[in-house]
Amino acid sequence: MKLELVASLAAFGLLAAGPAHAAAPTDAPPGKAAARAALVTGADLPATPPQLPSQASDAARAALGGRAFGAQGDASRRAREQAARQAADDASESITAASKRAAQAAVAAAASASASANADARAAAGQARSDAAKSKATHGPGTRP
Repeated sequence: MKLELVASLAAFGLLAAGPAHAAAPTDAPPGKAAARAALVTGADLPATPPQLPSQASDAARAALGGRAFGAQGDASRRAREQAARQAADDASESITAASKRAAQAAVAAAASASASANADARAAAGQARSDAAKSKATHGPGTRP
């Protein structure tokens, strides 16, 4: 009973606080508040759109030239290509090894089945000899069953 009362009071408190919190735009971070205010007042777009510089500075070109597009970039690309080749080679080797193991298992299973068939044939021949020996012993050497 107390648990239900506490749960219902908590739910009522959350419902009551929700609309009041949502209606207050001053609780929002400053960027969102400024954006809302600009939309409400009907702010105009600037006459010229913002643009990025058409050319990078010498320091930026030197940094990019040595890193992303220069020697470090080439080394990084070579390392990635080598890693990709190595991964492909490893995958190929593991597939080859798995197929060899499967072939060996198939050969072993065939040999086992062959040995089992030979054993069955030998057992049947032995049973036939045993039956023939019993028949001779029971009926004698000159009589037929």
